Amino acid sequence: MEFSVPDYAQRPDNKRLSHIPGSFGTPLLGDTFAFVMDPYKVLHKHYQQYGDVFKASLTFQKMVVALGPEYVQQMTLDSSRSFSTRMGYDGPMGDFFAGGLLMKDFDEHKFHRRIMQTAFKIDAMRSYVDLMQPIIEAQISQWGKCDDFQFYPNVKTLLLDVGAKVFLGLDMEGAETRALNQSFLDMNEGPMALIRKDWPGLKYRKGMNGRRALERFFVDLVPQRRGVSGSDMATYFANERSEQGEYYSEQVVGEHLIFLLLAAHDTTTSALSMASYYLANDIAWQDRLYEELKCLDKPALEYDDLGTAVPDLDHCFKETLRLNPPVPMFMRRTVKEVEVGGHTLAPDTMVQVSPLYVQRMEAWWRDPHRFDPDRFAREEHKQHSFLWAPFGGGAHKCIGLHFADMLFKCTLAQLVMRYRIRFAKTDQYQGKIQHFPFAKPMDNLPLVLEPR
Repeated sequence: MEFSVPDYAQRPDNKRLSHIPGSFGTPLLGDTFAFVMDPYKVLHKHYQQYGDVFKASLTFQKMVVALGPEYVQQMTLDSSRSFSTRMGYDGPMGDFFAGGLLMKDFDEHKFHRRIMQTAFKIDAMRSYVDLMQPIIEAQISQWGKCDDFQFYPNVKTLLLDVGAKVFLGLDMEGAETRALNQSFLDMNEGPMALIRKDWPGLKYRKGMNGRRALERFFVDLVPQRRGVSGSDMATYFANERSEQGEYYSEQVVGEHLIFLLLAAHDTTTSALSMASYYLANDIAWQDRLYEELKCLDKPALEYDDLGTAVPDLDHCFKETLRLNPPVPMFMRRTVKEVEVGGHTLAPDTMVQVSPLYVQRMEAWWRDPHRFDPDRFAREEHKQHSFLWAPFGGGAHKCIGLHFADMLFKCTLAQLVMRYRIRFAKTDQYQGKIQHFPFAKPMDNLPLVLEPR
């Protein structure tokens, strides 16, 4: 089924925002650099000065920012179909995620989401646990033998190998793994480029070259998966059919695989890195997790263990994503006139809501900047249904949220059962954190792994 380019995708942003309180800051740059370095600080400053709805210039774009769980709900549920996800992310990510679910709206989004339905059903998810656990165990068992161990690059390699197996059905080694990983790294750098031109010598070109390499790899893989059985996502996607009984094109399937593998790989790498950062500072919580897991009396978690059997592990996952959501801001652009917080926004107005800010709002959370998984036992998050929303909501709610939960828990469980982790240096906690494109300690998190 073909979808035409919608009219609103061909219109420029509306920047006539004089009726909205706030400031665009420095000409051209706005508050972009300060926002990239510390997004919470910048948003909080504007919130205190202008209230919960204000205009700002962030990421080189003039936009309206709305801070509060009610605005996350309004924009993600979008019952009136007023907000375009495609146009919200088109500026920074349109070239890189073209064809992915993030860049599709309304009926087109619903149509393409069908491609992924089988791959995220319970039977498929059970099989993914069986595929990933041997890889996790084999690599984590070797981590304790490393000198000058840095958590971030090692968990990134681990999750790329897991992704290759679960998403693609491949056992990649050596040069092939390094090449694929480098393509991901290059593509990730592209959206952060200051000069957004696909010209030789520029960071944007390097990012686009990474994207093109991934596209060739995934599109070539699809015909190999047609008409065969398998328990990897590529096989599920390649054999999914439309309501007319036709295969989706190799290009369509390949683009969806790029987006999902990138999203799952980098967001879970970030979550595990930040969880390890907090746990290295909190030995008591490490030991709680260890005792909970030891009581299961199993070498590794099984699919049925991932829910009520491990409440402390579940709360640790939720608290990590509260403090460092995988997507710190949700971007949309209005497709028609809509009211937000008592302000009328014209069509084509950029709008941001921020789970990173909402999930640390002092009005809702007790001691909001502290790592405290027990707040989920106290059910602080239930004061509003969108107070904790790292995966979004509505039609665009992350389709891979249960997979991310599963991968995080299986990996962290193996780490905690095998080692007690501590910082390699005395001043690591409260160190510098990189927030974009995903959160991670800027020093790559050097750790000492003490065998239990």
